[in-house]
Amino acid sequence: MFHYTVETSRSVQAAVEALEDALKSEKFGVLWDFNVKETLNGKGFDFNQSMRILEVCNPEEANKVLAENELVSYFLPCKVVVYESDGKTKIGMPKPTELIRFLDDAKLNGIAEDIEQRMIATIDSVK
Repeated sequence: MFHYTVETSRSVQAAVEALEDALKSEKFGVLWDFNVKETLNGKGFDFNQSMRILEVCNPEEANKVLAENELVSYFLPCKVVVYESDGKTKIGMPKPTELIRFLDDAKLNGIAEDIEQRMIATIDSVK
């Protein structure tokens, strides 16, 4: 499966706040917090699903993978999505290992695996 997704008992807002704190322990920062519902409603669309897309980055890891292959830039920054679905809050992300597979590079695969495991642990810590 190309993504990792869990359910949480937290609200979307509480999950986002907890994620921001937890990501810091892995030296990831939130570069952008895209509030999809707020943005689409502000543009005149009737979108009622709470959804936040966080773009997150660990500068050391970004530098490491970009030094190996600039095409990795197509996959940066990492995304974490927090949303409501069927009355439940979910937290998910596309798996870095699935994205990096397109570049067919064993060294990058290893780095992506490490990042993926750290991101999964972070998500699991706030669910």
